Amino acid sequence: MSDRRRLTRRRALGLTAGLALAPSFAAPARAFSATPGPTATLSAYPKGQRPLLLTVLTEDSLSPAERTLATTLQGLLARRGSETLYLNIPSLGYQIWLDDLVSRYGVRTRPGDLWKTVSRSGVGGYVLFRTGTPSVNVATTLAGLTGAVAIEESLEALAIRNGLRKVLDVRDKDDRWVVDNYWPRLRHDVAIEQRGDWPERLRDYVTMAGTLAFFDGNSAFRAEVVDALDDDATVIGWGDASDGEDKFIGPNSDAGVKALPADHARNLSVLSGIQENRLSQSGGGGGRALEPEPDVHYVSFLITDGDNIQWMLGDFPTDKRWFGSPLRGQVDLGWGISPSLIDLAPSVMRWYYDQSVKDRWVVGPSGGGYMYPSRYPAGALEKHTASLATSMERSDLSVVQIIDFDSFQDKRLWSSYLKRPQIDGLIYLEYSRYDAHKGKVVWSEGKPVISARTMLWDGLDGADEASVIAELNSATRNPSSTAGYSIVLWHAWSKSVDNVMTVVNGLAPHVKIIPPDTLVKMVGQYAQH
Repeated sequence: MSDRRRLTRRRALGLTAGLALAPSFAAPARAFSATPGPTATLSAYPKGQRPLLLTVLTEDSLSPAERTLATTLQGLLARRGSETLYLNIPSLGYQIWLDDLVSRYGVRTRPGDLWKTVSRSGVGGYVLFRTGTPSVNVATTLAGLTGAVAIEESLEALAIRNGLRKVLDVRDKDDRWVVDNYWPRLRHDVAIEQRGDWPERLRDYVTMAGTLAFFDGNSAFRAEVVDALDDDATVIGWGDASDGEDKFIGPNSDAGVKALPADHARNLSVLSGIQENRLSQSGGGGGRALEPEPDVHYVSFLITDGDNIQWMLGDFPTDKRWFGSPLRGQVDLGWGISPSLIDLAPSVMRWYYDQSVKDRWVVGPSGGGYMYPSRYPAGALEKHTASLATSMERSDLSVVQIIDFDSFQDKRLWSSYLKRPQIDGLIYLEYSRYDAHKGKVVWSEGKPVISARTMLWDGLDGADEASVIAELNSATRNPSSTAGYSIVLWHAWSKSVDNVMTVVNGLAPHVKIIPPDTLVKMVGQYAQH
C-alpha cells in the first residue's frame, strides 16, 4: 500500500474507529451452528437467520440508489431473521426460489413499500455515499459494522424525513481507507469483490456478513488485501478479467485464497438463512458403478463453469440452453455445482436435486471455489480439501473438476484431494485447452484423475458436433482400459443441451452414455492401472 505498513495474515494492521454496532443488528458468528445439539453442522460461510416473513420488492421498481438502500437493509434484517426483504426478478430463478421458500419452508410473503419497511425496521442511521465513486463499497462495508443503511446522496433528504440520522459521510473515501481504518473489525475468512457501478448485487451479503467489499482491478492494493485474508479464505464476486481471469485467480491461488463467481447474485442473505445439514441427489441412477459390458465405450457429457453461483441463481434453471431445456431428462447429463450452496443457498441446491431426472452433479472447479491447486500453498490446500470433503459429504457429491496449468501428472498434488474418503476421483481440465490430455488418466491414492478427451466448444478445432461424434464412435471399446472411457466437456456459453443431443443422436450403438460420477467410479473399479 505505497508507503503504508503492509497487511499480512500474521499482522493485520489498521486504525480502529470507534463505531458502535446497533445491538439488534449484531454481526453473525464466524461459523453458524445449523442445528443445536451434538449433531450441529458448522457452516463454512456466514449465514443469515431463518426468514419467516419476506417483504417482496420487484427489483426494477426501485431506482439504483433505492436498491443499495434496500440491499443493505436486507442484510441487516437477515441478521435478526423473522421479517426481512426479498428483491425479486420474476424472469429469472429468483421467482423459483421465492416460490420454493413459501411452499417448502413455510415462509410468508407480502408486497411492500421500501420506506415503510425502513420505518418498521428499527434502523436509525445511514452511511452517506456518492454514486460513481468507490464510496458505495465503503458504505456497504460500514453498514455491516454500524447497523446503518447505505444512503446515496440523492436520497439523503428523504432519509432524514424518514427519521434516519447520519452516522458517517464516506463520499470521499475508498477501499484503502476502509482497510487502513477498519481491517481488524472485518471478517478475514470472506471478502466480497464487487464493482462499484452495480448498486444492489451481493450488497445484502456484505452487510449481513460484516465483511469487506472492495474492487481495485488487478492492483498491488488488491494483492495485499487478498494476501491478508486467512488461509483458504473465499473472495465472493469476480475480479477484473479484461486480460484473462488468471490475472486475479492466479494471485488468489498464490495467497491460498479461492474465488466464488457471484458478482450478479442477489438475496444470499435470505437464502443462506435456510438450514439443510445434508442433501441427497436423486437422479441418474444414484451415481453407482455399473457392471461393464464388453465391447462398449462409455462416455459422460459434463458442462463447464459449474462454480458460478450467480448463474445458478439467475437464468440457469429457466434458460432452454441449460437446465431449462425441454430435452433434459432424455439422457444422462453431468452438471457442475458449487458445494458452497449447501450453506449459501441450500434451498436452491435442494431444488436442483429434486428436479434432476437423469442428471448428476459434480463439484465445479476447483473444489470449494475456483483456484489453481498447483499454486495453492501446501497448508492452505490441506485446509481446503478437508473443508471440501465435509461439504461434499453434506451435499452428496463425490467427484471434483479441476482447472490448472501443466499439473496433470502431479500425483502428490492430487493426493491432498484423493486421500479424502468422500472424493472418488478428479476430472482434470487443462487451462487451455481443456482437452489437451485427450482422456489420459493418472492415479493417486489408488483413485483416478481423468482428463477430458474432447470438447464441444464453438470455434475451436475438433470441438464441433461432427468431430466429437467421429471421435467417440472410433474410440476404444474396452471398459478394462482407461481408453474405454471418455469425458466430453461442453462449453456453457457457446453450446447447449441441443448441441449435446445432436452428438448423442449421432453415436453408434456401442457408445453408452453414463453420468460422470458413475464413469469415475467405473474407471476406479474396472480400468487397469
